[in-house]
Amino acid sequence: MHIQKSLILIFLICILSLFLRIYLLDKIPNSISADEAAFGYNAYSISKTGKDEFGHKYPLYFQSFDDYKNPLFGYLLIPFVKFFDLTDWSIRLPSVLLGVGVILIIYLLVKKLTGKNRLALITSFFAAISPWLIQYSRVAIDMELGLFLSLVSIWLFLKGRENKNYYLISFLIFGLDFYAYHSSKIWILAILPVLLLLNYRFNKYILLGIVVLALMVFPYFRLLTTGNIGLRPYAISVFSNQEELNNDAKLLLYDKEHGVGGGKVVHNRRLTVFNQAINGYLHILNPELLFSQSRYNQIRLTRLFFLWQIPLILIGALNLLKHRNLSVLIFSWLLFGLIPGGMTILPVYDRRILLSSFPLLYFSAYGFYTIINYLYKNQKYLYRPLKLSLVLLITTSFYLYMHNYFIHGRNEVVYLWGNGIKDVVSFTKEEKQKFDNVIVSIKLNQPLIFFLFYEKYPPDKYLQEGGTISGGYLDERNKFGKYKFKNITKDDLSPKNLFVWSVEEVQPCLKPIHTIKMSNGTPLAHIGIYNSDLKACQN
Repeated sequence: MHIQKSLILIFLICILSLFLRIYLLDKIPNSISADEAAFGYNAYSISKTGKDEFGHKYPLYFQSFDDYKNPLFGYLLIPFVKFFDLTDWSIRLPSVLLGVGVILIIYLLVKKLTGKNRLALITSFFAAISPWLIQYSRVAIDMELGLFLSLVSIWLFLKGRENKNYYLISFLIFGLDFYAYHSSKIWILAILPVLLLLNYRFNKYILLGIVVLALMVFPYFRLLTTGNIGLRPYAISVFSNQEELNNDAKLLLYDKEHGVGGGKVVHNRRLTVFNQAINGYLHILNPELLFSQSRYNQIRLTRLFFLWQIPLILIGALNLLKHRNLSVLIFSWLLFGLIPGGMTILPVYDRRILLSSFPLLYFSAYGFYTIINYLYKNQKYLYRPLKLSLVLLITTSFYLYMHNYFIHGRNEVVYLWGNGIKDVVSFTKEEKQKFDNVIVSIKLNQPLIFFLFYEKYPPDKYLQEGGTISGGYLDERNKFGKYKFKNITKDDLSPKNLFVWSVEEVQPCLKPIHTIKMSNGTPLAHIGIYNSDLKACQN
């Protein structure tokens, strides 16, 4: 294919991917999540004061909800909130640009891996229209950055054969990737030995790169042993589930008491942990995760992968086995990328395995490429009609996805998106001037960070008032301005206070003056006042 034509095509694919990711960016998803608000406000705070919401100066990890978020995406947000202000749109824009960057680097990577320009264009096009990639390119969370850096690091490593300096740059990007997303850490440590073995070369640039990478990741492992950054990953891992360990301990005790041999082997706690890991990995291999509609954290009637990709993935994977080195790399990439999802016990699983999107997209593109080439060479009378049929199938399924995502997605309620909370903050902000205090129930989803975000509360003032005391869900010490975030008790009941509480709470002495509803009409929260004359309050 002519170079000029290839450049035009990849340019058009990137334009398409940009449109799919930036169109109605602040409307779909129709609200930001608590994690998005946390990344945004902490970037805002650092841009103004050099400190995060806790008062930590340029932290290596953001304490946030005491889950210690990876730092790279938060720092990436700083210029965007600085120049475009703190808005839903501005904090999502970096993910959009990274999403387009993913499309371009996939083209360059596939071309470098295979030398096939058409295959590279097909893979980048499939990535551009992929619901999975579109979804995570439209939210201000860090997995898109992790995917982008992972792709770049592999591409640079492969270019090291042309210029050895690229090896060193590759390891630098691996080092940055280590601080981009939790899943990247596992993937990097697993994929690097595969790359080194397949490279058949070892030189001073690779050695220097390994040293640089070790120095870059050392602070993480240091904090892992001395700080709290490992608590969140462990808490959501299969290894935190003590039930199976306790069951095996009881069985081992039974064996000892009854003189049954072999108990220490069969009920060994290490074997229990191994079984937990295997069960988790088998769970993540369930195709339903990627190909079913209306899954957790998705707009209804959408899938992360299109159904027509299933046979293409199988065909592509089988044909790839003919190419030993390439198949080892791609299959290793896939299997290692699935580990983080398999090792966790909490959704959203597809977020944690986003690194595996590239191998699956490559398989489907290679399957399509293989079919078209076979028909062209061996069944020319079927080539045009079947090629047209495939194009119509892809176009139709993509149109159905576009319709459900961009038309019905505007009003879709998804739990993780914090639907309706922006209206809660907006109405409360208008009413608070009439009251001495505003008591916000912590039974709402992380209300502190949403109020900080949408109030655009000055970070320097917030830190002077004490900043965030704890990011824990149940902590009642956080406050700023007139706002107090706590469980509402009898001691708070006063006509001088304005109250915000979840519709699921029973507050017999509070009279709603306004009820905020989610975009589908479901009530979310009441905003109201104390009224001792209410009949329920007198009982």
